[in-house]
Amino acid sequence: MNLLTQINQLEHLTSNEKSLCDYIRNHPMECLSKTPQQLAGDLYLSTSTVYRLLKKLDLKGYSDFKVALWTVVHQKSESAVQDINFPIEAEATPDEILLHLKEVYEYTISDTLELADPYAMAQVAEAMERAERIDIYTSAGNFCMADNFRFQMQEINVPVEVPHEAYMQKLAAANSNPKHFSIVISFGGRSSTVGQICRLLRQQHSPIALITSTDKTPLCGYADHLLYLSSNEDHYQKISAFSTRTSLMYLLDSLYALYFKRHYKENVRKKLSAYERLHAADVADAEEKVAKWKNEMEKSKYGIDDQ
Repeated sequence: MNLLTQINQLEHLTSNEKSLCDYIRNHPMECLSKTPQQLAGDLYLSTSTVYRLLKKLDLKGYSDFKVALWTVVHQKSESAVQDINFPIEAEATPDEILLHLKEVYEYTISDTLELADPYAMAQVAEAMERAERIDIYTSAGNFCMADNFRFQMQEINVPVEVPHEAYMQKLAAANSNPKHFSIVISFGGRSSTVGQICRLLRQQHSPIALITSTDKTPLCGYADHLLYLSSNEDHYQKISAFSTRTSLMYLLDSLYALYFKRHYKENVRKKLSAYERLHAADVADAEEKVAKWKNEMEKSKYGIDDQ
């Protein structure tokens, strides 16, 4: 997790610490050239405030802080994406459009990986394995990603439910229980429906994995597990959710892979044997159609009428 993400997730800060965090977020390059005394002096803060914040960030000293901040600045400068919300312009050539979208995807994957906690994701995969049923709750354009995850799990004979209508979502949550495992996907927690769903799941003591942005939302209080999407895209002001969709796909694919590897050989067997049975059924169906066609041709040849 990069330094700015850590700062965004800090809680219970004093007013002075909040001012310091705001300055670091808005002026990272200036911070790199300052001593702790200069940084504190520019904000009319005590040096102890600086070191207190470093302690909350689990940094051993100011040099570690500068290294972590330099890494963030360097990563951003390496990206050719100027505006992730509007990565293409009206005058862009086809080549430029393809290249800029590639840059958005590459940046998003790197950012999602930086946010990811492999241990937390492994815990989610373990919880999914223990559950008698897995439910996914989401909305709008995220349904395609949730349905793809359901398809992947179905290939290894693990049923996953993805109710689409708001009423069916709330009904599923109301009928949930501690043996269900729920994955709730909400970038900003703005939907009233997803809030109701989380409250219903909590009432039913159904464990929740929340996939959300790095901005703290009230939904985080319901979650047993938190997974973070790349959060650089604006919720409204953008061409499309290029980055958010990529980040969500990466997280869901990673959960599927972590689940799959828990019983790797057995899941390979399930997947291949299912497709072998499907192929055999297709071959049998094709052979039946050919035989029927040949029979009809024979009857036609000799003028045989079924009537």
